[in-house]
Amino acid sequence: VIGTDVAPQGDFMSLLSPWWLSVLIVVAVFVVMMRRMGWKQNSVSLWILLTIVLVVLALSRPVISQKPVESEQAGSDVIIAVDLSFSMRARDVAPSRLEAAKKLLTELVRSDDKDRFGIIGFTTSAIVLSPLTKDTELLEHLFNSLDESQIITKGTQVMSALELARKMSHAKEPLVVILTDGGDEASYAKEADFIRENGLRVNVVMLASAEGATIPVSDGGMLKDEKGHIVVTSRNDAISEIASAGEGKMIYGADAEAVKELVEAQNRQDFQASTTIMRYQELFYIPLLFAVATFIMAFTRFGTAAARFIPVVAAFIGISAHGGMLDFAELYLAKKNYSEGNFERSAEIYGRIESPYARYNRANALYKAGKYEAALGIYRSIASDDAGFKSKLYYNTGNCYIRLQEFRKAKEALLKSLTLHYTKEADENLRAIAHAQEQDFMVTGRQKGKKRADEQEAQSGETKESKEGGGSNMQSDMASGGGGDDGKKVQSDPRLSMSQGKAQLSSRQYELINQRSVHETKPW
Repeated sequence: VIGTDVAPQGDFMSLLSPWWLSVLIVVAVFVVMMRRMGWKQNSVSLWILLTIVLVVLALSRPVISQKPVESEQAGSDVIIAVDLSFSMRARDVAPSRLEAAKKLLTELVRSDDKDRFGIIGFTTSAIVLSPLTKDTELLEHLFNSLDESQIITKGTQVMSALELARKMSHAKEPLVVILTDGGDEASYAKEADFIRENGLRVNVVMLASAEGATIPVSDGGMLKDEKGHIVVTSRNDAISEIASAGEGKMIYGADAEAVKELVEAQNRQDFQASTTIMRYQELFYIPLLFAVATFIMAFTRFGTAAARFIPVVAAFIGISAHGGMLDFAELYLAKKNYSEGNFERSAEIYGRIESPYARYNRANALYKAGKYEAALGIYRSIASDDAGFKSKLYYNTGNCYIRLQEFRKAKEALLKSLTLHYTKEADENLRAIAHAQEQDFMVTGRQKGKKRADEQEAQSGETKESKEGGGSNMQSDMASGGGGDDGKKVQSDPRLSMSQGKAQLSSRQYELINQRSVHETKPW
């Protein structure tokens, strides 16, 4: 899934710099204190006070949201394959090889906003930690939630990662970056042939030293082999054969800058996507013009005569502005929480504002919080005559259904979105799920085809009847309203657990990555 359109929408007025309104509190306190000291207001002071209020309002930058503009962007598909085998716990690269890989990944995705990243974790088997996406937060969370203590495989098979990387992207030459200590093989000729045959651009980041290091274990000691000898794992330079075959480079150490430069240099523009840019109509000049007028009135005879109407006008303005100011404050808090990643809090605040666009943004926040069913209920309950806005509603509805593994409904929603307004994101998402129920491409290992499907079905306890009935181990977050799908949930695929909010890897995924597909006697 490419993502959901989460840019705040609407034609309502808002303030871009609402903190300036705090000056009015200072003005109010000053007036109260002066009146207690015996200050008597006259026409000049009233006009000056009104001028100050209008200037503060102008500084707060009132705007009206305009229709968003979509800007086309092009980028590469970058697949990062991370070695998760037991040897990655060695500490010759501080604080450990795996922790250095996590830090490098975080720095890379934060600094690159134009490329899509997919994350693969591999030992002797490979699984998808994150599909190709530009969602930086999702990438960071899924990788950082990895519990290495549940990974017990002491071997590495790079081929499983290469096979999965080729299936993840439809790009002609997807860029692959492997973070590893070199694996176990004395020769990578087979992997090199696969790379050349499949047009992969492969680079290797070596996260191990030539001297090597011991491997700590949970009891505080060091890993030993079957004869009681302390195991020392060092880098395996044979893996450079992979980089040569993929016309890539070897990078030694967790050098984030070097990896960034490499990704930039090998950019191929594998995909095109549109980015939504918000536009605003500035209104600051309106209160500013009134401020000039009131300032002039303070020093004219006409101002003296008109001063008696200021309290009445101020009262009407206060009554009409009270609700609007509360909305400004709520919108500001909701947007602030959204930008800071507090999506559930943002959704709660948006829920206090009565408008279709506030409900839309509430659904977006719930989607980002992983509450796909609740978001779906709100999207489906919003009515609009605007074809562009309706297209976005169907697009986001389709993405919710994808997260919930309801691919038939996802296809219908995406087709409606494309009918109203064509976007490449909706088109690509539709293509991605076209054969989602028939294809089996998110895991590699010894099991193939029907045998693997049967074993997975047996292990997960599913039957055809349970699938058709829509059972699920998810907690229901479905909001009231929104059509006739209330309460219906679908069992998520344990190999790619995307429907559990801030999804950490499931026990089934750890089981898959710990599969043995090579004979392990001395995998060091």
